[in-house]
Amino acid sequence: MAKTVGNNLKIARMRSNLSMLAAGKLLNISNAAIFKYENNKIIASLQRLEEFAEIYNTNLEELLDVEDNLKIKFTNFKCQNKTSEVKKEKIKYIITEKISSYFNLLKLSEITLQNKFGVHLISTILEAGSLASKLRIFFNLPLKDPISNLVYLLEKNGMMIITLPKDKNTSNFIGFYEIINNVPVIVVLEENNGYQQRYSIAKYLGELLIINDYKKDDLTTEFALSLLIPRQSIIEEFGDKRIRINFKELEIFSNNYKVSYKNIVNRLSSYKIITPSNAKYLNIYINKNNIKEKDYYEVPFIYEKLEAKLNAQGIIKKN
Repeated sequence: MAKTVGNNLKIARMRSNLSMLAAGKLLNISNAAIFKYENNKIIASLQRLEEFAEIYNTNLEELLDVEDNLKIKFTNFKCQNKTSEVKKEKIKYIITEKISSYFNLLKLSEITLQNKFGVHLISTILEAGSLASKLRIFFNLPLKDPISNLVYLLEKNGMMIITLPKDKNTSNFIGFYEIINNVPVIVVLEENNGYQQRYSIAKYLGELLIINDYKKDDLTTEFALSLLIPRQSIIEEFGDKRIRINFKELEIFSNNYKVSYKNIVNRLSSYKIITPSNAKYLNIYINKNNIKEKDYYEVPFIYEKLEAKLNAQGIIKKN
């Protein structure tokens, strides 16, 4: 028998000599709900698992000791340095819960996502930029136009995008990406700066697409920036060579392309439109004046759309 959270809950309850009815009364829920938790019909939140652990006189780590039916490897799971193993396991559980719920909704909706993107052996910065251009063509996007909503675009093309709310459990989380059951999955933390979240998703997309064992970080950075800020757009907006850039120009470009000021400066310098000293001056000006981009956020919508539709059809009941 595979180890699941439900099985662990059942074993912990029986060790505590509690019936489903007695456990339900302690948690102020029905014995039918206890049955559903133990049979993995309901996925318990971390808060609920902590309540179970308390009444069963066990700990959260024991309840989370499971075999992953989705075969999530968590190879590309990123947290801040010095994050404890316990906290990492909590974040992994939250991610597993979200992904499991997503796949369950897809199954109930009789939808199968397919990986349309494949992988690409990329060796040079030039090839990484070219891959971004090819992806724009695949999306039927002009090579110089802004991407109005990256999350919407990726979800519409079969990717699973999940954003985690920032709280005490997830605050150290940076990001996660993996191909799961042939579905590209990207998980990021909800950022105070939506521009950073958008860039992170573009970079993790590059991580999923690009194969390279030596300088992958440089290649995926180039891919992300080329996808969001194409060379043609920069040259059309700013010209081939500039001695001076007015900050208002950066602001207008940022609003249109939904990219950070610093990433625009990076591209201007990379394409040698401005000199490294001019780029340094612009970054100093941004930092010194603590200039922030206008608020902008992209929110995944497919999960909530499927959940609402299944709820309207009476197939599921939203708690």
